[in-house]
Amino acid sequence: MNKITVNNAVVEILVNDISKVKFDAIVIPSNTRLLPSGNLRCEVLREAGAKVQLECNKIINKVGIVGAGAAVITSGGNLKSQHIIHTVGPQLGQGKEGKKIMLCTWNSLTLADDAGLKSVAFSPISLENLGFNANICANVMIPTIKKYLSQKNKNLKLVGIVLTELPEYKEFENAIESYSN
Repeated sequence: MNKITVNNAVVEILVNDISKVKFDAIVIPSNTRLLPSGNLRCEVLREAGAKVQLECNKIINKVGIVGAGAAVITSGGNLKSQHIIHTVGPQLGQGKEGKKIMLCTWNSLTLADDAGLKSVAFSPISLENLGFNANICANVMIPTIKKYLSQKNKNLKLVGIVLTELPEYKEFENAIESYSN
């Protein structure tokens, strides 16, 4: 099972390159200064073009730093997706990691929903370079998405989770099956 429907919205997992998918917004991991770091973030920012990093710089000039669990939105630059949501995931060992992944997910969904977007695609939060495995991410992100769609959703019709490898896909598929009821 690779998708479930929650309150008239579909949650779907797929294997693809998140910089190539066409959703209203994509969600990528970030650091507190919204600078290029990590393979995924660097690839997406390279594909999106310099405009997106300039927007990130303006946000940082205004707010200082973006804390763990928080999310901000920029244009999608040259991507097929219209927007990029940048969320600051926790690093393993910081404490309350599950809660911070939940906040990243929830706050990203809230940003997308409040912007009137219909679709948003996530990369797994804190999976790359931060010490988490796909099982931890899946078992926090899937129930958080399901809860948001059940309780708060106004506009979202499609929430995707874009994975690059089959083992990650299996972990998210297991989580979708576990939380499908």
